[in-house]
Order: sequence, then structure tokens, then C-alpha cells
Amino acid sequence: MFTAASLVAAVALVATIVLFLVQLLITSRTSRAAFGLPFLWHSEWNPVTEKFGALPMIVGTLVTGFGALLISTPFALGIAIFLADYAGRKVAEPIKYLIGLLGGLPSVIFGLWGLFVLVPLVGKFEVWFGKLVGSKALVASGTTGVGLLAAILLLAIMILPFSASLILEALLVVPTELKEGALALGATKWDTIQNVELPYVRRSTVGALVLSLGRALGETMAVTMVIGNGMKMPTSLFDPANTLASAIANQFLEATSPIYIGSLIQLALILFVIAIIINVLARIILRRGIQQ
Repeated sequence: MFTAASLVAAVALVATIVLFLVQLLITSRTSRAAFGLPFLWHSEWNPVTEKFGALPMIVGTLVTGFGALLISTPFALGIAIFLADYAGRKVAEPIKYLIGLLGGLPSVIFGLWGLFVLVPLVGKFEVWFGKLVGSKALVASGTTGVGLLAAILLLAIMILPFSASLILEALLVVPTELKEGALALGATKWDTIQNVELPYVRRSTVGALVLSLGRALGETMAVTMVIGNGMKMPTSLFDPANTLASAIANQFLEATSPIYIGSLIQLALILFVIAIIINVLARIILRRGIQQ
């Protein structure tokens, strides 16, 4: 009975994913028929003339996701190593609780914090950087602070608890015999971490980071509040931009024509495919990490 119930649940889960994909394909057929594959690399997005291209949103999604991962990874590694090897139980437990609490906060709270705290700081940095390089355009636009850089920094903060927790769990399962053996041979604690622990969990760590990337790519509300929602191809980190998720959230209620709605749903289809690829890649890496 239990085996049958488990089989039904597994089949239902796979069927749900397939139904999502089929529904996105069906509802985006008007856009795919009108634009075809060039939809992926065209940069014009004009609802008035019904000319749509996804490239600015794809670029915005990838830049914010990978940028956030690049910034958050060193901090995630540092937090995980500190909690696993240096902090005592009385220190580690409250910090782990706070990390879990931070990771469970609704994204709109991060968005409000980013809008009222992070964006003004980015604006001041933009003005300073503009004066440093002699760019009047940056100095003028620095009064807003919204754009790719603000979204990247906010996403880095949002995914930090997630990636730090996953890396910490990987470090905690490193066999004690390996660490004690390295210390017995004269290695320092840092030598043990660098040459024993990190190599042992390298694939698990990569898998955790890929999962964090998938979470960053799909974030909607917080990014929408700080990225500026520009529909043109960004040329610098200070430009207003858009992501696939934020473009859908901003414009779906405004879409009236079938081709406009189909184009937005095709954005969702692109994001769905990207998320599937990233999650499959992460699962493969994690499985190899467990088997190493």
C-alpha cells in the first residue's frame, strides 16, 4: 500500500511538471508563431507596435543571478567554515537559528529594505563613482540608485542564508577521522580545512551554490522593487533593467492583446527551462558529491 502511494505521488509530481510545461507551450504559441527563435535574441520590447524580444530580460536575469552568486559565495563559505570549525556550540546555535530565520523572511520584506536602505546607498556610490571617472551621466542618475547593481546586492543578501546553510550541512558530515588524522600528522586547523574538508565537500558545495543560483534567478518581488524595470538592454551595472520574473509580474495585468500575453508567457517558459536546467545540474552534482 505504501509503495503504491509513493509511486502515485512520484508520478503526480512528474505529471505536474509536464503539465506546467505543456500549458506554457500552449499559451505562448501566438508569440512563438509570430517571432520564432529570434524572440530569444531580439532586444526590442514595444507593446504599442507589438514587437517583442526577450534578450534584455534574459541578460538581466543572468547578470543579477550570477552576480549575486559571485558576491555571496565567499561570505557563505566563511560563515559555514566558522560555524563548523571555529564557533563553539553556544555561539553556533544562535547564529544558525538567525540564518534560518533570515532565509525564511518573505521577499517583500527584503524588497522594502532594499528600496529604503540599499538603493540610497547604491545611489551615493553611483554619484561617487561618477565623480571618480568623470561621468556626468552617472552623477545625475545616482539620485535614484535603482538598477542592476542594487538588484545584485539584494539578491546576494537573500541567497546568502540558503547557500551558507547548505555548505554548513556538507561540512558537518565530513568524517571526523579525516580531520583528526590530518591534525595528528601535524597539519594546522586551516591546513585541515583547506586540504581535507573543502576538497571532500567540493561537489556538494558546487551543488549548493547552483541551487542558490536557481533561487536567485526566479526571485520576483524584491528584484522588481529595486531593479528599475527598464525594458532596454543594460549597458552598465548602474542601468535600470529587468528580469524575466519581474517583467512578467509588472506587465501581465496590463497585457491585452493575445500576442502580448503570449510573449509574457513565453518569458515564463524561458525561465522555466532555465530553472529546470539549473536544478537538474545541481542534483547531478549533489549526487556525485554524496557518492565521492
